[in-house]
Parts: sequence; structure tokens; C-alpha cells
Amino acid sequence: MKSRLTFLVAALQALFLIAVAIGITLVPLTISWLIDNDGSTPWSVSFQASADVWFAAHGVPLVFAASKLAATAVPGFVLNFLPLGFSAFIAYAAFRLGRQLGFAEVLWPGWLGATSTYALFTWMLVSAAPNQSVAPEPWLASVLPPAFFFVFLVFGSLTTPVLAATSSTGALPPERRLIQSWLRTSSERLSPTFQAILLPALRAGTGVVAMLLATSAIAIAGLLAFNWIQVAQLYESLQVSFLGAILVTLGELAILPNLIIFGASWLTGAGFSIGAGSLVSPLGTDLGPIPVVPVFGALPVGHFAFGMVALVLPLLSGFAATILVRGHLAQVRHQFALAWSAAFSVGLSIAAVAALEMAALALISSGSAGPGRLQEVGVNPLIVGLVTFVEVGVVSVLTAFYSAKPDAPDQELINRVRRPRAIN
Repeated sequence: MKSRLTFLVAALQALFLIAVAIGITLVPLTISWLIDNDGSTPWSVSFQASADVWFAAHGVPLVFAASKLAATAVPGFVLNFLPLGFSAFIAYAAFRLGRQLGFAEVLWPGWLGATSTYALFTWMLVSAAPNQSVAPEPWLASVLPPAFFFVFLVFGSLTTPVLAATSSTGALPPERRLIQSWLRTSSERLSPTFQAILLPALRAGTGVVAMLLATSAIAIAGLLAFNWIQVAQLYESLQVSFLGAILVTLGELAILPNLIIFGASWLTGAGFSIGAGSLVSPLGTDLGPIPVVPVFGALPVGHFAFGMVALVLPLLSGFAATILVRGHLAQVRHQFALAWSAAFSVGLSIAAVAALEMAALALISSGSAGPGRLQEVGVNPLIVGLVTFVEVGVVSVLTAFYSAKPDAPDQELINRVRRPRAIN
């Protein structure tokens, strides 16, 4: 009986989540349709646009057919650009739903109810009458949204605080016990040296990336405030109504996390592109024609002297993260006998974590955002990963000579080891 109730509650909550996610774009589009429409455009266009944005937030490519804009022919293209702000909202909502399911004695009915509802609604959207001008890729549209939802749902239910997740019988759900047992067994198979380095490297490497992202967010806020006149002029050039300006702003908020990641890449020196052949980096900016998006009015136009100052930040982040993680390196100092081996192992591990995370962020924040040269927008994952590894690696290795330096040898333990040899 409890399993059925969990199934139904999870299904209803998933349905509510879907309604809210679609409504975020559908409500303002509907208001704009009611006020600005001249009667020539049906409301279904607004609904299809909201559905397309919803699909794009789950990573589904949108296929645009060739068309004409005024007298200009626009070739067909595939939009594969993840609006991370909208994606983060859906992921957090699924995660919160998983946290609520973590109170149940058994988790799988909730997983099944919520995911099946999500998959059913996705299938209904895919099966609806397709738009001739733009449509999601059918197979990926059927698979990616429920898979995206399921991952964060399960993660949320498995990370519910232990006291909250404990059932009335005093035991954790069996699914969670199984995962914990598997993780414990897997960790025990790792070598003691790897275990000692893994968590400090994850903490410090993630700290480096967090510092870059935080600095990027602050820098973007400052650039928008400093260049507000250019931003306002771009809004005026769009010649849209007040509601249209609100919709444009919602779109910019949806891609704001993408821009923050672009800024973090800019701080490393790898830079980013707004179209094939363009580059925005601390050492200079080379831009061709770009879309009329108001937030692009704050794009940094760097010069060599300022660029050199910006490149100091990844070095300072690596230094600070390696120092701050010193309290978690006790096992490292115990496992290694030589300072150089401990320093290189810790420093390069921190750099590898930071590089992999920056490359992953670059991968999910970049893609195809339009026809022609706009098929390449964002950050090159390989380049930003290599640049981050080199910058953080050099500083972290040098700093680790202090933070990971082995402790003084245990003379009593050494004597115990030597005594049997002396007897022989």
C-alpha cells in the first residue's frame, strides 16, 4: 500500500514539475500573444516554442528548416546549445523531488512513478503535430528528458540526510544501503596512497574552479554595470515591445551560467568564441558579426597589460586551494616519505581535477547557437583543460612542497623494523 502511495505521489509531483517548467516560458509567451498578436499567429506557436525551449534545456538538438528572414535566405541548421540556467532549474527541481522521496521506506516505486510520468509527457510532446520550421530530434527527444530527470531524481533520493532518510523501522531504504555497500567495497579496493590523495585533490581542484566561476560572475556583473549604455542601445535596436524585452531578458538569464563559464575560461587565458573564427581572450578580442543580444554589449575587449593581470587569478586560485587543503593532507604526509614525491602527486592531482572540471563545464556550456558561423559558440574543452592543468599544476606542485611535506619520520617505528634485520 505504501509503495502504491509513493508511486502516485511521485507521479503527481513530476507532473507538477513539468507544468511549472513549461509554464516559465509559456505564460509570458501567452501574454505576449494576447497583447501583441494581430490574429495571424495561432496560440499553438507559443506552446510549441515553450516545448522547444523545454527540450533544449534537456540537451535535445533542435532542427531548424531553411527559411527566409525578410529578403535574406537562412539555411537550415541544428541548434545544440544548452541554456544552463533553465537546465539547472529543472535539475534542482528533480533533485528536490528526490530528496522528498528519500523519506520513503522503499525508493524504487517513487523512481518509477516520477520517471514514467516524465517519459509519458515527453512522448506526448514528441508525438504532437510537428512544427514545419523547427522540431526536436525525435529519438533524442524521447530519451534525453526522462534520462536527465532520472539522474537528478536518483541522486537527490540517495543523498537525503541520514536521519531524515531513516524509516520508521530505523533502517535506511534498501536501495541506499546497496549503493553505500558498493561504494564502500569499491573504496576499499583502492590503494592507500590513492585514497589519501583523492578527497583532498577533489576539494582543492573544485575549489579552484569555484574561485574562477565566482570571479567570473562578479566580473560579468561589473561589466554589465559599466557598459549599461551599450546594453540599453542593443535593447533599443531590437525594436521589441515591453513584453518582448522581458522575454529577451528571460532568455539572457537562461544562458547566464553559460556566460559565467565563458568568463572563467577567459580568466584562464583560453578565451571563448562567439562564432567560428572569433576569439575573446585576455590578450585580445577578435570578433566578427555577432547576434544582437543585449548582454553581448558587455563583452570584454582585453589588452595585453590587462590580460597579464587576469592570468594571475588561476595561479592565485591554485595557490590558495592547495594551502587551504593542508588540513586534509595528513594521510598524504604519512604515506609519502619524500617531499618531492608528495608535492608532485598532490599538485598534479589537484591540477587534473580542476582541468577535468573546466573541460566538462566547457563541454556542456558550448555548442551550436545559430546558422553559419554561429555553429561554433563557446569554449574549446581541450584547450581550456590543458591551459588550466598547466597553470594550476605549476603553482599547486610548488605550494604542495609546504602543504604536503611529509612529517618527521617515526624513529620508534624505524627501530622496530630494523631490529629483526639486525638479529638476522
